[in-house]
Amino acid sequence: MNYLLLNLGFMLIAFVILNSFVRKTPWRVVLWTMISMLGLTLIFDNVIIALDIVAYDPTKVSGIYLGLAPIEDFAYTVVAVLAVSSIWHKMTGNKK
Repeated sequence: MNYLLLNLGFMLIAFVILNSFVRKTPWRVVLWTMISMLGLTLIFDNVIIALDIVAYDPTKVSGIYLGLAPIEDFAYTVVAVLAVSSIWHKMTGNKK
């Protein structure tokens, strides 16, 4: 199993659980947060890979790259944005 399949499974589970946990997720805010965080992830992941701080097993990545970063590296950002925004929305009691 490669990283992409593993990440897609976790992202699907996170989306289903968090979306059922928070019925009225503010998707417009989540989308803008997602775009911002993915942009920052793109920049900083490429930096740490270029500096040889992180390396990936080429047999386990899909071969799809954004710069030096494999596409699988962005799954953590997606799950984090979904989780934090859903939990924040639920905890603050926003009804929007």
